[in-house]
Amino acid sequence: MRYVVKATVYDRRGRKIATAHNNYTKTHPVQAHFAEKAGRPVCTFLHAEIAALLRCRDNAPHRLYVERYRKDGSPAMAKPCSICDQAIKAWGVKEVTYTVGN
Repeated sequence: MRYVVKATVYDRRGRKIATAHNNYTKTHPVQAHFAEKAGRPVCTFLHAEIAALLRCRDNAPHRLYVERYRKDGSPAMAKPCSICDQAIKAWGVKEVTYTVGN
C-alpha cells in the first residue's frame, strides 16, 4: 500500500521554507547517496524529507514536520526512515515532528 507522505521545512522563526511529497518515480543523487550510506542502496526513489530539504536552497532548515496519510485520509506513522535520518542530521535540522496515527 502506498501512502501520501508530505514533508514541510521551517526556518528558525517558524516560516515555511519548503514543502515536498514522496515520489515513486523520480530519484536524485542525494537520495542515492544517503540510501547507500544507510545500507539500503536500492531505496533510490525520492523521499519527501530529502525532497523538501533539497528545496531549502540557501535557507537554513530548523524544523521538519513529516505527515503520512492512508488512502482513507487517516494519519499514519511518519517517523523518518534511516535514510532520511542521516539526511536530516547532515542538513542540521534541530527539530523533527511527525504524525503517529492510531
